[in-house]
Amino acid sequence: MLLLILLVLAVMGGLYLLIRPRLQTLREHINKISACGYLAPPPSPVWVKRLMRAARCIMFIQVGKMKVIGRENLPADGSPLIVTPNHPHFADVAVLPLVVDRPARYLAARGVFTFGFGYSSLWASPMGCVPVDLTPGKGGPARESAVKVVTSNQTLVMFPEGWAYLDGVLGPFKHGAVRIAREAAHEMGKPAYIVPTFLRYGRYPGSWIRKIQPPLEYFFFMLLAWYYRRGVTVVIGKPISTDELTGTDEEATEFLKQRIIALDPTGRQGRP
Repeated sequence: MLLLILLVLAVMGGLYLLIRPRLQTLREHINKISACGYLAPPPSPVWVKRLMRAARCIMFIQVGKMKVIGRENLPADGSPLIVTPNHPHFADVAVLPLVVDRPARYLAARGVFTFGFGYSSLWASPMGCVPVDLTPGKGGPARESAVKVVTSNQTLVMFPEGWAYLDGVLGPFKHGAVRIAREAAHEMGKPAYIVPTFLRYGRYPGSWIRKIQPPLEYFFFMLLAWYYRRGVTVVIGKPISTDELTGTDEEATEFLKQRIIALDPTGRQGRP
């Protein structure tokens, strides 16, 4: 028996030594693509299909039916485009690819990339996601990458709130969308466009949901998917040109926020 145990340990040790270099290479790759602002090549058709399959799966399990109003407001002429929805559900990451219905790049919190010891980044990065460090003052590399996306005539999707607020109440808007649009317009010498978008789900929990950590929030939603699966209405507003974004970043961001709130299909001005 002792000989058998020693033999098993020897085999396991040999396998570890064999795969160790590959594991180190994989870890270095994960660290690279998880760094704030890392911009992978545009998603290939294969990865776009995988993203759409994953989105439809999440929609079926967690959301249900989707109604889209104002799809004609998404320009199809290759205009530099930034889609800016509110962020009231973790399932927004499934809704938006189906709404935009084109290859796009998505600004995503680094937590998406570091989840599961970082192995989630092996899917998020080739699907078009760009990691963002939401710590104040550390998002500069992601903003620079976002400007590159817009100036190369790719569609950029980002949530001005940063985090998902699952009680349906809008959180404070960050200035990133306005700054990215303005910097891109300056580099191109022509206007960039922000498309305000509002997502309204059929049911939300109370404000108590904000008192628990995001992983538990998401687990709670998934556990009670049968209760919260009441569909979503997506309203797409008319594009806002950077020429309309006058004043300071704070004033332009407030202007964008009000344009998004005005799209609430229930008329509740963003309240649940």
